[in-house]
Amino acid sequence: MHFAPHPVSKAVSSIMKPALGLSLALLALPSLAEEEASTKNLDTITVTASALKVETPIEETPKSVTVINRENLEVHDVQKLDEAFRYNTSVVSPYGSDVDTDWLLVRGFEPSVYLDGNRLYKEGFFGWSTEPYGMESVELLKGPSAIFYGDSQPGGVLNVVQKKPTDVPQGSINISGGTSDYMQMGVDVSGWANDTGDQRYRLVAMVNRKDGALDGTENERFYIAPSYTIDFNEKATLTLLTSFTKDTGVPNNGFFPVDGTYRALPDGGYIDPTTNYGQPDTDRLDQTQVSAGYQFKYDIDDVWTYKQNFNFAYKELYLRSTSAYSNDYDPAWGGDSDPNTLLRSTLINDGDSHSYTFDNNLTADFVTGIAENKVVVGVDYQHHNNNWMGNGLGVSTGIVDSRNPSYDNGVPADLSASMYNNDVTKEQIGTYAQLQSILASHWVANLGLRYDWVEVENTGLYADKIDDGQFSFNTGLMYLADNGLSPYVSYSSSFYTSASLDFTTNKLYLPIESKQTEVGVKYAPMWLDGYFNIAWFDIKQDNATTSVVDANGVLGTSQTDQKSQGVELEGSAFVTENLKLTASYTYTNLEEVDPNGGYRQASLVPKNLATGWVQYDFASLGLPDLRMGTGVRYLGTSVNSTTGDKFLTSLYGMRWQAINLHASCNFK
Repeated sequence: MHFAPHPVSKAVSSIMKPALGLSLALLALPSLAEEEASTKNLDTITVTASALKVETPIEETPKSVTVINRENLEVHDVQKLDEAFRYNTSVVSPYGSDVDTDWLLVRGFEPSVYLDGNRLYKEGFFGWSTEPYGMESVELLKGPSAIFYGDSQPGGVLNVVQKKPTDVPQGSINISGGTSDYMQMGVDVSGWANDTGDQRYRLVAMVNRKDGALDGTENERFYIAPSYTIDFNEKATLTLLTSFTKDTGVPNNGFFPVDGTYRALPDGGYIDPTTNYGQPDTDRLDQTQVSAGYQFKYDIDDVWTYKQNFNFAYKELYLRSTSAYSNDYDPAWGGDSDPNTLLRSTLINDGDSHSYTFDNNLTADFVTGIAENKVVVGVDYQHHNNNWMGNGLGVSTGIVDSRNPSYDNGVPADLSASMYNNDVTKEQIGTYAQLQSILASHWVANLGLRYDWVEVENTGLYADKIDDGQFSFNTGLMYLADNGLSPYVSYSSSFYTSASLDFTTNKLYLPIESKQTEVGVKYAPMWLDGYFNIAWFDIKQDNATTSVVDANGVLGTSQTDQKSQGVELEGSAFVTENLKLTASYTYTNLEEVDPNGGYRQASLVPKNLATGWVQYDFASLGLPDLRMGTGVRYLGTSVNSTTGDKFLTSLYGMRWQAINLHASCNFK
């Protein structure tokens, strides 16, 4: 079939060809790149190969996996990565909206974030900020998963699948707006770069601005992501991927004290939830992100496939952020124990980070007797460096009235005397192998082994170094019944060697080690367009980081052992041709070692979490692009990290935007 280029497609192609030709020259490294992430639409029971490294349907995976496809990202109006899983089990964002970072906890722990299988480091305040408009889908493998990528957080693997050139030319323009002076315009165009279609491009660009949740806070973003695919022949494909993101604004710090929020102040009053304890005139967020990489796939024969990928990520950050905390600190620290005032603190981070990730693997897909087998073996390398000037946890900048904060109280503009140099480098080399077999069309078994060499070194003011070698293991067993029931059991492990400093001790954190046992049932009945899942999990973690308060009342961190046990229930189904219902419930019991003996409930994670979503598709009425949905979320009580008090974090959460317009057209 031949597609005649659209005039808009021709114009974009004429711009893209020389730019991407230069990108190809710059990225023509000695070896080419990895797995091809499919651009086809994902349904509710499919996960791409970019997360599991071997393309495997979710119903044949003995582990909890969640995929949020492009349609759900749009319907749920996802504007930040930590909003993508708001209507799924075990995922909470404990601090709410924050323009300079994503807050995510999965089964009680933070996950590691990847872009098409490439690690995006989040060390301190230099975490990568992904743009939802550039996402094709988001995949989440819950719990420890070191077998796939080595060093990783115990919450799991969160993989962002970037938009890539499509086989069929297409394009769309998006205009949206809403509350808090939110405005956005985006363009997404994909087309053929030659007459045969074996070279294709895609250009995704977006600009937006919006006010923060607190008075005087705001953010503006510009994002552009060109990509280019070359089919050398029927066996070999190369995709070049680049992106540029620029953020400027006033950061949003929504950290509020106990007095005036959870309980009334002495005069019975409360704090306005939009109160900003920062310094809007001097606080600043200015960050630039650049990524460039490639994915290469070569089908050697009917059995073997070679994949390789490479990604370079660079971030430059200037962050000056002021917040306030309860004023019960020792007078030597500037406190006066007055519940009507707060101690203001200003944090500065000024520097950059860069990362290289590189992965090679061979996959074999073959049949032996009654077994369908998939084997993957590979070697990967990761390098990360973070060089910045900062002042640790911040420096005290005076007292502020909790209900009437002043923004001209003489906070010094120059705080450079409190800053010191930090230069942390992290390297990892790993080798891995995994076998997955389906026996007699019913039994699914997998076994994975991996070994990593990790080195972390800080050559800044507080020099420290860690050399670590880690063995990782995972296994699982599942039965595929004819009626759609798939019970399973799995075990997995992970380790995480932080490249951040413990500002309490000025030393690197000890490596965190985790292991998980999971038992569950997945049910995808033939008589229903939907699924139901139930899972029980048990995670044990050594050297977990936790918040502590020292003798002077100063908030810091320490390391201890934690354990998380829970149950997840979720289901999604079309009850009619147009009406879709989704619901979930999670019970999580996250505990940590109590210094006084035994265990106590750990902070930030509610024991009970429930969500519901209703969506209607107007396609049957002749409006194929019109969908409407609404949802409700319930968060139970969680524990304050400093006092152990229990808080009702939220009865429910609902999001409303006054305007959300979307216009699209296909170019052929």
